[in-house]
Amino acid sequence: MRYRYDLHIHSALSPCAEEEMTPVTIVGQAALSGLDFVAVADHNAIGHVPLALRAGEEFGVTVVPAVEVQTREDIHLLCLFATYEELEAFFRRIPVSERKNRADLFGEQLYFDEDDNVIGHEERMLLDSAAISCDDVRELAFSMGGAAVPAHIDRDANSMLNILGAVPAEYPVVELSSRASEETLAEWARERLVIVDSDAHTLDDISVRGEIDLPERSASALVTALRGGGKE
Repeated sequence: MRYRYDLHIHSALSPCAEEEMTPVTIVGQAALSGLDFVAVADHNAIGHVPLALRAGEEFGVTVVPAVEVQTREDIHLLCLFATYEELEAFFRRIPVSERKNRADLFGEQLYFDEDDNVIGHEERMLLDSAAISCDDVRELAFSMGGAAVPAHIDRDANSMLNILGAVPAEYPVVELSSRASEETLAEWARERLVIVDSDAHTLDDISVRGEIDLPERSASALVTALRGGGKE
């Protein structure tokens, strides 16, 4: 069956996202947009994933536990798992930067509750790169049951294609932005599974363009497809 998704959305925990991007509001907007799957994938942080999962149960949307890791090379990898426990175990092994955030320069990093109230701030500078290579992130994610997808490769900033000049064959799935042309999508789809996500930082950015064939609507089925490049 074919399902609609947007697997790359930033909450207000990411300093580049708007304050309206609370986990509950994101999942609610996904439901209103007719999405089957959604993922809150913040920069080097997973603190809003549990709340997004609870909101998914309320709104009838399958939330996929995720994080966007910024690697030593400044490459963004979208890492997705079937369960929060797997994501949490993976993230504990990512050597993230402990440098303090400068909210006046880089933006607030806000935590929200289920009523969209601000309940705290993340002190770490989430836009700092982690001390780990992209290949090590990929291998770690795969070994722990997840998938690591080069993010928004059709863009210049933090794109594996732009930084390395190519996407190695070890990455069977790539992500294109929702603004990618049909020609670009067709070119990459010749040899790999392509997912199309918004990388949304505002509610209006959330996209309904991405679709994928899966045997069932579950995070497990989706992650299995991404781990195998869409092959059974």
